[in-house]
Amino acid sequence: MLGPMGLHETNKAGAAMERRLEQLAALAFAAADVLFEVDRAFRIRHAGGGIQKLTGHGAKAVRGLSLFDLIVPADRIYLRRVVEAFDSDKPVGRTSVRFLCGESDSVTAMLGMSAMPGGSGERLVTATILDRGFIACAESDGFLDRAAFVDLARRLTPRAGESTRFTVVMLALPQLVSNSAIKGTALGTAFLAEVEAILRLNSEGGAVTRLGDDAFAYVQKVDGDPRVVERKIEAATDALLASPCIQTLPLDTSLMEQKEVEAALNYALEKFSNNRARLAERFDNLPDCLAAATSRDRGLVTSCRSIIEDETFFQVLQPILTLKTGVIQHYEVLTRFAEGVARGIANTGDFIKIAEQIGMINTFDLLNCVKTIKLLQKLPPGIRLALNVSGRSVQSAEFSAQLLNLLDSADMQVAPSRLLIEITETRGISDFEGPVELLQTLVRRGHRICLDDFGAGAMSFEYLRRFPVNYVKIDGHFFRNAMISGRDRILVRAIARCSFELGCRTVAEMIETEVEAALARELGVECGQGWLFGHPMTADALLASVAASQAGNPARVQSAVRRKISPVMSEGNAVPAASVRKELPLPSVAVAPGGSV
Repeated sequence: MLGPMGLHETNKAGAAMERRLEQLAALAFAAADVLFEVDRAFRIRHAGGGIQKLTGHGAKAVRGLSLFDLIVPADRIYLRRVVEAFDSDKPVGRTSVRFLCGESDSVTAMLGMSAMPGGSGERLVTATILDRGFIACAESDGFLDRAAFVDLARRLTPRAGESTRFTVVMLALPQLVSNSAIKGTALGTAFLAEVEAILRLNSEGGAVTRLGDDAFAYVQKVDGDPRVVERKIEAATDALLASPCIQTLPLDTSLMEQKEVEAALNYALEKFSNNRARLAERFDNLPDCLAAATSRDRGLVTSCRSIIEDETFFQVLQPILTLKTGVIQHYEVLTRFAEGVARGIANTGDFIKIAEQIGMINTFDLLNCVKTIKLLQKLPPGIRLALNVSGRSVQSAEFSAQLLNLLDSADMQVAPSRLLIEITETRGISDFEGPVELLQTLVRRGHRICLDDFGAGAMSFEYLRRFPVNYVKIDGHFFRNAMISGRDRILVRAIARCSFELGCRTVAEMIETEVEAALARELGVECGQGWLFGHPMTADALLASVAASQAGNPARVQSAVRRKISPVMSEGNAVPAASVRKELPLPSVAVAPGGSV
């Protein structure tokens, strides 16, 4: 027979069991992976389900912590605003947040929330883990990248016979968000976090993308008021928004095909991201955007064709050096255009894509090869150049034959070891037989092969597996992410190790600081390229640098380089035809033993 104390313990155990069963029932009813029971301050009282998978911790370890402590910092203000909306009985849409999982990883989950009976302020929060394959790529601030945003907006466009349900709102806050007085400060960071939270909370499905430092785009229901977000930002930040610019674009396809919808959306977002263009050109519907995009594309095609046919492009050289010794291994040949000839083509990457689309990339790559060989014939024997060749070109049997004939011609003779071939993945290579045969032939002749932008494309490892490769260039944006992401650091280190085992040298692109160079060395990357080591220079500047170096006059090296290098050359693809407006320092050339540079 149980005494009073025994009855008390039995009742307590029964209540605990009953509570546990209620939690399990709630978890099952919610069809969620994890269930949190939190108090008024959002401290976790109980946790159940796949908590280890979500956070990397067990249920006991998270008990007593604030739920906000488990969330990625960039999502905390957003979640706080979601809670405030919930407490005010305001509608809350799709709420996805990223949970911290381990030291560097995160797991995205969809949250649900309900109040516990009794009015004590306690809540049940459910988290449904989203499969990585179904998560649109998100930026560090929780926004979607441009491609993911366009894809989501495209899927929200109505089918034939359906009414328009959503609209894209483009919002620019030029004088406030980009205010230099707050940018980079704690106040500025807090302000931007508020703006980001409000945008995500008031968008359909959290669909927001950044169009620049001062502009955003988000999806809302077609009957929504785009000025609501503006007023909420003013109220939350206690700041009057100076000269906000808002444009709306209803997602009405008017029988447009999916590719046309994407083209129209991309054009509208691109125009709005430019401060001058957003004021000069406005669109009321997607068909008008498509017409403008088509007209622009025709002009770009004409410009691209003219540049290739008239050969109004030239080359600049950027050094690639060994990180431990500072010895220059070779120079990458980069394409630039004289001022005025590009006519709307933003950069070399866009030029190459257009050349591929109109079937002129083979012609351009061959012309570029001729220019590179003639350049090598002028440069000292120890200098080697890496020539970019499109993945589209190496798949062409006609291009392969023309390239080999060119290299065999009497007036194109140069030591094969001085001409490296750098394969760019602007278009994925699908048929490997021809490219493998060409590259193996080039290697047998004495040329070296580089893979460009490794890690940026889906086929990078397949190329490394199939092609005879001497250099692997790690994509610059991928490498820079390793500065802040432990996950990316692991991947970069793995690429460096894998390349080393295969006998390849790795190159980190876009190195601009000593910190980035130190990280590259720490991760096992052998070579570096970027403004820290040298801006792109003309062949004349390189020749002047070599001549001064051989004369043993370092001051003359810097003087010669400063006279020759244009500032625009390192930042874009258009350069003034005659004048040089600014001086940029460049390192002198170090000659490695055995004549390699």
